Amino acid sequence: MWDKRAKEFNRSTRERSERTEEQVAGFRLDPGWSVLDVGAGTGRLSVPIARRVSHVTAVDPSGGMLDCLRENIAGEGLANVTCLQKRWEDVQLGVDIEPHDVVIASHSLGMFDLEEAVAKMDAASRRYVYILTAAGKWFFDDLEEELWEREFDGHHRRGGWRSDYMLLYNVLHDMGIYANVEIRDVEHVQRYENLDEAVGRWREMRDIPEEKEDDLREYLSNKLVEEGGGLVSRRKAKSAMIWWPKGGGS
Repeated sequence: MWDKRAKEFNRSTRERSERTEEQVAGFRLDPGWSVLDVGAGTGRLSVPIARRVSHVTAVDPSGGMLDCLRENIAGEGLANVTCLQKRWEDVQLGVDIEPHDVVIASHSLGMFDLEEAVAKMDAASRRYVYILTAAGKWFFDDLEEELWEREFDGHHRRGGWRSDYMLLYNVLHDMGIYANVEIRDVEHVQRYENLDEAVGRWREMRDIPEEKEDDLREYLSNKLVEEGGGLVSRRKAKSAMIWWPKGGGS
């Protein structure tokens, strides 16, 4: 699924550089440390982190996403990032990867067995684990549900609101991990030169069939606002950073 969405996803994440820098600034990093990025995607976090640490290992199941990540690494002149194309569920500690000082995951824990996935992250970390996820509804939840329900025959796209940080926090609590939680207000801004570009990018990212393009065009024309000679989508949400030190440190 993500292979064909990789280029558009990469373009979208580059528009969020300010938020990315704020998130990276919230991690405890050291120039001599190694970082493991679980579900790294196109490297939104891996690339800026690689500028601050000794080595980054980026794990993602999508070859298309990792191809974009490699291009981004090359564009920054970095040589300290290793890519591993594998599902996190299939990664074997001590075989595929060794423990890293810091383990991070940003909106990538869509595993059936969340406890197992988090336990492996904890085992892979020597110092800190950081997980970024939604607090309440995420940027696209209301917008995309409305799009699918109103424009596409009333079918639910996800079957309701996704779970947020409280599910993960309770899983961690049951595991005996009493994590810290930081909630922040965030804004997602996407800019388009015109309506044609917006329609094309939305179709690519959301697998909207060609026969529904006119419906999508009408929908976006009512949702996007004119700004700076183009069109802009602005959405606000709350982001949660759940983190904990290994061994009860601080």
